[in-house]
Amino acid sequence: MTILLARRKRLFVLAMASAMLSGVAIAPAAQTVAPAAIFVTWNGDPTTTVSVDWHLAAGADIAALEVRGPGLTGWKRFGGSSVRFPFSTRTVRRAHVTDLRPGSSYELRIGAGKTYRYRTMPARLTRPVRFAAGGDTQAELERFGPMNRVAAARDVDFVMFGGDLAYSNGDPRLVAREEAWYETVTNTLVTRDGRLIPVIAAIGNHEVFSNRDTTAEVVRVKEETGVKVGDSPYYTALHAHAGGRQYSVVDVGDYLSLVLLNTGHTASVDGAQSVWLGETLARRANVPHVFPIYHVPGYPSVRTFDGGTSKLVREHWVPLFERSSVRVAFENHDHAYKRTYPLRNGRRDSTGVVYIGDGSWGAGPREIGRDQPEPAWYVEKSASVNHGIIVTLDGDVQRYEMVDAVGTTFDTHVARRVRVPQSARVP
Repeated sequence: MTILLARRKRLFVLAMASAMLSGVAIAPAAQTVAPAAIFVTWNGDPTTTVSVDWHLAAGADIAALEVRGPGLTGWKRFGGSSVRFPFSTRTVRRAHVTDLRPGSSYELRIGAGKTYRYRTMPARLTRPVRFAAGGDTQAELERFGPMNRVAAARDVDFVMFGGDLAYSNGDPRLVAREEAWYETVTNTLVTRDGRLIPVIAAIGNHEVFSNRDTTAEVVRVKEETGVKVGDSPYYTALHAHAGGRQYSVVDVGDYLSLVLLNTGHTASVDGAQSVWLGETLARRANVPHVFPIYHVPGYPSVRTFDGGTSKLVREHWVPLFERSSVRVAFENHDHAYKRTYPLRNGRRDSTGVVYIGDGSWGAGPREIGRDQPEPAWYVEKSASVNHGIIVTLDGDVQRYEMVDAVGTTFDTHVARRVRVPQSARVP
């Protein structure tokens, strides 16, 4: 820890010296600078609360954000607690904004930055709710930005990612990718009228430090930073909903549940997570829209069907989906697009679950069926294309529009509520 603190101090001193030599003024405290990035997510009730992070360059500080809108008297200040940005000279402040009204628009400002808007989720499905889903995003503006802009142009209420975000691998040496990811979110996941779009994300393999090399460079990095194989330092610290939780569920009113799962990255697919999943789905049997999202697909479009994690997903999670109110599950990891037939008990069935993915929001698309000896029997539609999945909830109906990076629709799907066979329901 002493070595790590010393290294961070050296980085800070160097940053300050560089700024002074270049003639750049180092901003004093609060309200004189704009954040380097703003990240909006949920760590509470999305109808009345929101979690806001603002990232600050070395030497800058903005102690609070201000919110104005229904139910608040003028601009209300919300203090930001300090959050460490792992391995970066940047710092983060995080505010949990409360006492908001469902389905309402608010203004939000941080320091000298521009005024943004934020919209709470409705408590009931009295209007269509629209969101975007995908995964494997990359970090840079050139690769991550286009699909973000397409989603923002569709005026989505939120975006849900299924892992492999900045591709930093939890590595201290790749911290610039994390910084770029949040900057890209700030600049592109915002509507034309300045509304910040909240992001909720599951974990993927590229969030986890897995470098087991014994080379001098890797040993040095481990010793100086304290990072260990299996750590997910950026994801755990910088996603408010993820702190201390390896998998979780977000409930929106009485109509929507988002189940964020962990395909073996920091928690086993089987065992405790499967037990939790079964209980979580059973408690939401009457929720009309329940969406699991996770990284490694049970029904891959590129990789082999017999992959170990895919087999675990099919063995431990798929039966739980089939016994519940789940109509569609979001899968990722393979860097392509696929939509399966409705599946139940390992075969096509009109009452089954449809699996949509496979995670190519910004990552380069791969060849469909690359590692499979013959076309997958379960795939109804596939394409090697960057894409986002735009979902509209309208009453009991789920409408899906699959769009590429320029906003062209290349596939659609409609999922209506079906009656789960009595023999297949969660007891």
